[in-house]
Amino acid sequence: MWSGLNSDFVLHSGNNTQQKVLELHTTTQEVQIHTYVRERGRERGGQREGEREEIFADMEEDQCYYNETIAFFYNRSGKYLATDWNAVSRLVMGLGITVCIFIMLANLLVMVAIYVNRRFHFPIYYLMANLAAADFFGLIDTSLTASVANLLAIAIERHITVFRMQLHTRMSNRRVVVVIVIIWTMSIVMGAIPSVGWNCICSLRSCSNMAPLYSNSYLVFWAVFNLVTFVVMVTLYAHIFVYVRQRTMRMSGTARVRGGTGTP
Repeated sequence: MWSGLNSDFVLHSGNNTQQKVLELHTTTQEVQIHTYVRERGRERGGQREGEREEIFADMEEDQCYYNETIAFFYNRSGKYLATDWNAVSRLVMGLGITVCIFIMLANLLVMVAIYVNRRFHFPIYYLMANLAAADFFGLIDTSLTASVANLLAIAIERHITVFRMQLHTRMSNRRVVVVIVIIWTMSIVMGAIPSVGWNCICSLRSCSNMAPLYSNSYLVFWAVFNLVTFVVMVTLYAHIFVYVRQRTMRMSGTARVRGGTGTP
């Protein structure tokens, strides 16, 4: 009798164990299935989120932000404008204003000295006064373009005077005025191009990180233009240097020959 009960108990326990194993296995499979479904849902959700971000980016790309402030473009490019003035900001601002005032006074003195002193009423000094005026006004890209163009005009004037063995060019005041007008007209046009339409207001992806209101293509064009002007200027001065050096060597060689022959 006890043996029969023991065998029934063993069989019942074995059946319970097998049932529990099957239930555990089924539960494990359900957990794995739920986990897989959840992961797939996350992947699809991530894809949907990425597609949604791309759609929003395209929508922003198609919009024009004419009514936005400068802070909007700076913040979008990652160059956040400071809203609070701390000690460092006040120090930097104070030093910047001091340097700007000093530069403006120095350029103003140059212009006044050339205007008052009649010995400076020559083309080279008029161009130097125009250069001081460009630095005095400081209209960012317009002023910088005018400064580079003035330096090029001065280099051309020096090149002409050196090769013609003159102290000053024979250029009339009217021609000097025409040159100055051309310089400022070209500089103003270069500075006005972004306002006319070559900007990133309707294409935020093309905004420059250095100057967020300007497009990268315009900054490249502006930099190449100034670089070419600078290269031409350096070439002119290098030509002047080579010419003066060769002429000095010839003059020193002639003086040695005359000294050796005793020619007075």
